[in-house]
Amino acid sequence: MKIRFLKKKLGRYFPFRLYQIYKRLKNIYDTPAFGYCSASTQIGYPFLATRPQNVFLYEYTRINPGAKIITYTGKFVLKKYSEIAYGCTIITGNHTPTVGIPQYVLGHSHINDKERDVIVEEDVWIGANVTLLSGSHIGRGCVVGACSLVNKAIPPYAVIVGIPARIIASKFTIDQIIKHEEKLYPVEDRFTKEELEILFSSYYAGKRSIGVDSKSLFKF
Repeated sequence: MKIRFLKKKLGRYFPFRLYQIYKRLKNIYDTPAFGYCSASTQIGYPFLATRPQNVFLYEYTRINPGAKIITYTGKFVLKKYSEIAYGCTIITGNHTPTVGIPQYVLGHSHINDKERDVIVEEDVWIGANVTLLSGSHIGRGCVVGACSLVNKAIPPYAVIVGIPARIIASKFTIDQIIKHEEKLYPVEDRFTKEELEILFSSYYAGKRSIGVDSKSLFKF
């Protein structure tokens, strides 16, 4: 049986299949050249970013192992204090079926693709195996339940689950949000009580809040 070999640096020879595996692992485990990555960002490996220059990871963010960020021209932005759990997938593009072009070619040629940024605002938790599709915009303080699929804008402090994801609760009450943001943000970046009242009347009327006060953590 003939074995194909590919010449590499230092005069070494690798079986072609082993070289393919080497390239795949190199892409997964090499440190990418991001569009922006804070020194405080933590990334668990394996991790894949097809075009790391389109990925922006801000202060005190964390991406756990198994995440895949698939972009072409769209950007993925993860803002401060946010975390992505194990096995999440982020996709900024949609393929458009095109007459005369088979899917085999369409997927890699990006002909007639529609790309939109995926943005995750501050202090967001993205649960395990969540998928964020093109145009997703996750508002500040949201919680996205495991295995959910998001394909649209989500208001701040929403708790969402499902395929497609839907709002089932708010993360905190209005008073809790005010206390929470006093700890995290400067005055000019906080929601006002009036803004929160409008938010709650629009999205969370009749829904519960899942958060607890800090003092509750010390009860036995």
